[in-house]
Amino acid sequence: MSFWSPRVALILALGLAATACSSALEELPDDTGEARDAIQDGYLDDGDRAVVGIYNDEIGAICTGSLIAPNVVLTARHCVSDMANERDGQITCRSTKFTDTHLARRIFVTTDAEIGRSSRYYGGSEIVLLPGTEADSFCGNDQAILILDELIPESEAVPLVPRVDVPLKRGEEYYAIGFGATNDLSTGAGLRRRRDNLFIDCVADGCPASVVKPTEWVGDTGICEGDSGGPSLDLMHRVIGVTSRGAEGCEYPIYGYVYGWAEWIKEATLHAADLGGYTAPRWATGFPTDPIYSAELGGACEQPEQCSTNACLDGYCTRPCTEIATCPSGYSCNDELGFCAKLPEPPPEDGGEG
Repeated sequence: MSFWSPRVALILALGLAATACSSALEELPDDTGEARDAIQDGYLDDGDRAVVGIYNDEIGAICTGSLIAPNVVLTARHCVSDMANERDGQITCRSTKFTDTHLARRIFVTTDAEIGRSSRYYGGSEIVLLPGTEADSFCGNDQAILILDELIPESEAVPLVPRVDVPLKRGEEYYAIGFGATNDLSTGAGLRRRRDNLFIDCVADGCPASVVKPTEWVGDTGICEGDSGGPSLDLMHRVIGVTSRGAEGCEYPIYGYVYGWAEWIKEATLHAADLGGYTAPRWATGFPTDPIYSAELGGACEQPEQCSTNACLDGYCTRPCTEIATCPSGYSCNDELGFCAKLPEPPPEDGGEG
């Protein structure tokens, strides 16, 4: 099976050679694509603003990324690095390597639904690469983090949560978002699109070892050129994959496995929070990513189904808890039940004379 080259795909996505670019704002085309359905067979997406468009001014190329903290964008390494040893534009796991990393200050991201001249851009300040002696091998290592030079306000885009604490299973449903083309001819790149009702084909060691590494997984279909670096998300809207490569015809998409590089993602996010001067997201310090652990509690109920958590205790809605996922004020974690329980009301003060 042959796979399209991300680098060739990126440059073709805007129809620009790498040397044709001098400025992200000067060289972006007026018309970045037709309003056609895609990712492939998807739909235009104005709402998922934390899925950001990336313009790399150094090579004149577009990618996609996930805003996972106010100044942190998770994307594919081939969006920020050169590559060597491609064969006729194809990725070969035995030999394709990453080489020079691009300048962070020449990479720009936007939360707008279109990568164009009028879009609002945020610049990069630092690129964080995967650790290890084999990190320059393409397959299994196609993830990178771009730290921005300013914070994106939550009023503009609420950061996504990466699923760093729960492994994937074959057959799980997911959806994918990207700014890529609608076909192999690079038609329609530059507009954010989403495709739903996709299913995981295989995960890590359950995939063919010749083309998929333990830190990758294989999805359904519909990922095209320019979607590189974009997220796949589970039905709880957590990022589970980073688009890496795929076969011709926008088939057989291979994703970088977020869970497989969980510790690196958390460490890089903590570093970015220090740089940005804000409190790191709770998932970066071990808090569960399942939104049930952050659900509101205390509402009146008679049956579990009346609660968003499907948990009704003594007439009020509650949620599960752990040593890390603690309960709010007025509640304590009932170790036997594993749920937050209301603390008893303090006895009234004795107003009588002693």
